[in-house]
Amino acid sequence: SFPIIIVLFSLLSQLHGVNTSCPLELSPPRVVVKYGDPVTISCMTWKRDHDGMGWEAPQGGKSISNVTSSNWTVDSLTEWDMSPICFFASHYKGCTITPGLVLYKTISIRSSGDLKEGEETVFTCDIVDVAPLQNLSVTWFKGDTIIHRETFNDSTKEPVSQSSILQFTPTREDSGSTITCEARLDLGPVGPDLKVSSEEYAVTVFYPPSQIVELEDSEIEVGSDVWLKCSSVGNPRPKYSWTYYRTGNVEEESEDGVSRLIISNATAYNGGSYTCRASNVKGSVYKTVVVTVNGKQQETRSVFIKICLLREIQ
Repeated sequence: SFPIIIVLFSLLSQLHGVNTSCPLELSPPRVVVKYGDPVTISCMTWKRDHDGMGWEAPQGGKSISNVTSSNWTVDSLTEWDMSPICFFASHYKGCTITPGLVLYKTISIRSSGDLKEGEETVFTCDIVDVAPLQNLSVTWFKGDTIIHRETFNDSTKEPVSQSSILQFTPTREDSGSTITCEARLDLGPVGPDLKVSSEEYAVTVFYPPSQIVELEDSEIEVGSDVWLKCSSVGNPRPKYSWTYYRTGNVEEESEDGVSRLIISNATAYNGGSYTCRASNVKGSVYKTVVVTVNGKQQETRSVFIKICLLREIQ
């Protein structure tokens, strides 16, 4: 089988309780940030008689006084263990509050091989640095239909890497459909329900040409016209070739995946076998039919052939 790797996302969840007696309010109290994107969280208080307020953090930390609000801002968030703390200092009582912060990476799909009809292909959804793992579920879709779902029982609280495997055996009918991996981190009532999907993987299934259709034996009169039509379905689209007695009144043309052989003003020389072959990199098929030409010129051809044979014998 050919492994298809879907590199999903890196995710770290940091959620903390809120002290309802602390005169601080966050906006937003929880935030989901794409890796490398900017983030801003506002911390506000309704008390004016304080000694100062601000933020403690490896990035964006600051302390100011005589204000009722302070913003924590990072131009590009890339620290997985970032835990900014808003503090309130007072000679009566101080307190802190920490926002819920979820950092995730974007999703991409990579393919290491072609999808072939009837051959099992392995899709892998890799989740990197996710916590807590027991809150993670992975769902696989073909189009809008769920084809596989997986949950995890590991109670580890630290970020870990986890993979979900989908074993998929495509048919030619699957060509044109899509495969998607969706990861969901359900953090319960105190946290956001984070759901991230991969880009759609466009399914292209390669298979040999089907049996040739629309090509049948023909019986015509001398001087008439006839079209022989040869069609087959395959991926890649089949190419056609014909085998027959070549004459100047026969033309071949291909259009929209169909090959046509056109006999104009038929003569006795156009009678005989015609073989159409449809081929692609996965295989080939062929079909042979007979064209019968009725009329006086049939006798002329027979006499001509007999004369030629007599001359060769002499």
